[in-house]
Amino acid sequence: MPLAPGTRLGPYEILSALGAGGMGEVWKARDTRLDRLVAIKASHSRFSERFEREARAIAAVNHPHVCSLYDVGPDYLVMEYVEGECLRGPVPLARVLALADQILDALDAAHRRGIVHRDLKPGNILLTKNGVKVLDFGLAKVEHAPAVDSGSHVETQAPSLTAEGSILGTLPYMSPEQVEGHDADARSDIFAFGVVFYELIAGTRPFTGKTQASLVASILKEEPRPLFEMQPRTPRGLAEVVRTCLEKDPEKRWQSAREVRHALRWMAAEPPPSIPERSVRVWQGLAVLMAAIALGIGGWVFRPTAPSSLSRFETPVPENVTPYGDVSVSPDGRKLVFAATAPDGLWLRDFSALEWRRLPGTEGALTPFWSPDSRYVGFTGDNTVKKVDTTGGPPETMASLPNSTSRPGTWNRNGDIVLGSWGGGSGGPLWRVSQAGGAATAVTQVDVSKGEFHHTVPTFLPDGKHFLYFRSGPPDVEGMYVGALDVDAADQSRQRILTSSVPAVYANGYVVFPRAGTLMAQRFDARRLELQGAPVPVAQDVQITWYYTGVFSVSGNGVLAYRTAPASGTSKLTWFDRQGKTLSTFEPPGMDTSVALSPDGKRGVMKDSPYGVPGDLWTLDFASGRRTRLTFHKEVYSPGVWSPDGARIAYSAGHLGDTLYEKAASGLGDEQVLFKEPGLRHFLTSWSRDGRFLLYHTENAPHTGYDLWALSLRDRKPHLMLGEAFNEWAGVFSPDMRWVAYVSLETQVASGVYVRPFRVSEQTGQPSFGEGKWQVSKDNGNWPQWRVDREIVFNTAPSGTAVFAAPVNANGTAFESGVPQQLPFPPKTGVDSTPQSTPDGQRFLVQVSQAQRARSSISVVLNWPAALKQ
Repeated sequence: MPLAPGTRLGPYEILSALGAGGMGEVWKARDTRLDRLVAIKASHSRFSERFEREARAIAAVNHPHVCSLYDVGPDYLVMEYVEGECLRGPVPLARVLALADQILDALDAAHRRGIVHRDLKPGNILLTKNGVKVLDFGLAKVEHAPAVDSGSHVETQAPSLTAEGSILGTLPYMSPEQVEGHDADARSDIFAFGVVFYELIAGTRPFTGKTQASLVASILKEEPRPLFEMQPRTPRGLAEVVRTCLEKDPEKRWQSAREVRHALRWMAAEPPPSIPERSVRVWQGLAVLMAAIALGIGGWVFRPTAPSSLSRFETPVPENVTPYGDVSVSPDGRKLVFAATAPDGLWLRDFSALEWRRLPGTEGALTPFWSPDSRYVGFTGDNTVKKVDTTGGPPETMASLPNSTSRPGTWNRNGDIVLGSWGGGSGGPLWRVSQAGGAATAVTQVDVSKGEFHHTVPTFLPDGKHFLYFRSGPPDVEGMYVGALDVDAADQSRQRILTSSVPAVYANGYVVFPRAGTLMAQRFDARRLELQGAPVPVAQDVQITWYYTGVFSVSGNGVLAYRTAPASGTSKLTWFDRQGKTLSTFEPPGMDTSVALSPDGKRGVMKDSPYGVPGDLWTLDFASGRRTRLTFHKEVYSPGVWSPDGARIAYSAGHLGDTLYEKAASGLGDEQVLFKEPGLRHFLTSWSRDGRFLLYHTENAPHTGYDLWALSLRDRKPHLMLGEAFNEWAGVFSPDMRWVAYVSLETQVASGVYVRPFRVSEQTGQPSFGEGKWQVSKDNGNWPQWRVDREIVFNTAPSGTAVFAAPVNANGTAFESGVPQQLPFPPKTGVDSTPQSTPDGQRFLVQVSQAQRARSSISVVLNWPAALKQ
């Protein structure tokens, strides 16, 4: 069809010519509907079988390194417009490896869909600012489809073969079987890739000839000159990888693009070639660079496959993104995903790419886990379990859940997904769902009579039927157990495999678990279901979250990723005025959580361990600088709460805080039990001005998760204030006791600060919430505090680093609040409370980090089992 600039093909306006070939012409055009540039490939005749085959091939391969198909016309194809240049050699070795990885990635994607390119050459590979793009599937073959006469291939391309040495030629890149007219398969593309790879390194093709006949003879009979002779600094291992690509017999070649990618990892262990002494330092530098590339530094060609030695590197998270807790490595070790604080959701790093990218539609997701083929990331939210395709597209809902508090899951090759619980919010057991959809069914049963809290962090064993998981409860229960899909929930084995307070995972024939900050590994016989030998350290200073899971992940092929625990003792208490001016400092050594001020503002109480970790309480005297230990059993779970007269301090302790205590603030006498409820965590937050009630929340109630309670100190009876299906926590009385500010996760995406009226029945003395509810935080908020009756101060959830204040009018029958404004305080440490003010509201006490806030990173270890042999 004749085309010229200005011609319209439907909505497409032709701009300029890009090229021409035997099948048609390629034009640059503009899509007038979407105002974007496209490339239009117009056929010389009506839509041919070859054009239809090309359209089907491109449409079947959705890959970032393959040119995309947008539209199909009666005799033209509309494709992605790609700006770039054709590949030309020689190219520096580091760059060659990066390009090779991307080309192989594209070929692997096509081959797995049964598509053979059959015309791979530098002219069909464009180098763009975002990497390579493989173009022109006009000669592609779809496996198991009717074949096109192979003779037409050479005839169509014959004009381009006459110019010997042109990168547009096809014959120099043909495999021997193609030259002889035999059927081509994926191994033919491997041969063509080998020719391209050779040319990029050496600057010349491996097979040459002055005429077409001599070139054919070279391809069929001659062996190419070894690469390390053409380029002396080429490692022999790399040269061997290319030589295997160029084997005459397809059976002797690499059998898939994926095998070649793995081979590029193996060759990093090859010794350097013997070269003159003057080049030794150059080679050593190249070897270091090769190792760096093989490890994925710079995001080029990381493809973990079982290297021969242990290797480590760091991958910084994106700027201005705060990791929340979970990290997860894909089963093939090629991708890493982590959960960020709301509303960011999940971030993905493909180690073949330079940058992280956010997965759209995962806002609020905190529990990523992988499909067995490493393509999908599963996560929970909005009472559902969802998956998102890492190659693109919105999340899909797979199944419904009892509620939204499930923890990370495990996914077998039969489509079964087992999800853990946390805090008992989803009933506490493990839940089984199908990737095909449907409701969740419990596969374990929480034994409340033995004090169990929840079952979580399952990992499928190699048979896909058994799974390792964690039972939370008292010391005689807590640890790792083995369950099975074909066993009823009530009949799962009660034999503890490993005693541990933090969940473990199974990988590479080991059970991997944190112990006192050190990641340990112990051999596990997956057939006998028993541990073997002694545990061995793998990594130091692994972070443990406040909800008692380790921030680490292990793939099935020896890749470990983890976050390092932040240093303790790096903060100080600082007094600020309302304008953010520093007034004075107080440095209690070893204190890791925020302070609770006494009613008169002269003293404080702190816990000497992070949020959620058992520790002891200490009182602080700001005038003398003295600190005094209040408790001595390392069992305190919550911060201390002052009585209205400042004479007593209440707190939760015992196993994960199942008991409420009070003790004289002076330290005299023993602590007194106020209330005990085995099986539930308790977290004290506020004491009413009249001394009659304590506000607290429980953290693992069946079906409701976090609930707000008030304990009557007259009769020691608890009263449920809020027990919705979503979580509520951190309730605090207003100074006049008319209102309670608290936090709720009712939006299922981010927590918010709300206020309800507090009422006490004159007849029964029972507390309850009156009618009405008001939201104070605009976007998200956590751990509110009242500044007299004029303001509510809160931090941002869940990181707690920014502090906001909302003016309130709580004097009438209705509650009113203004727009929250950020207070000019530096970043605080700890997430369990908000800076408190003195009684006059003029000074704020803030726990300030003394260390500079560094950009977070994730440590990656390749072949971590090698560490067990050192």
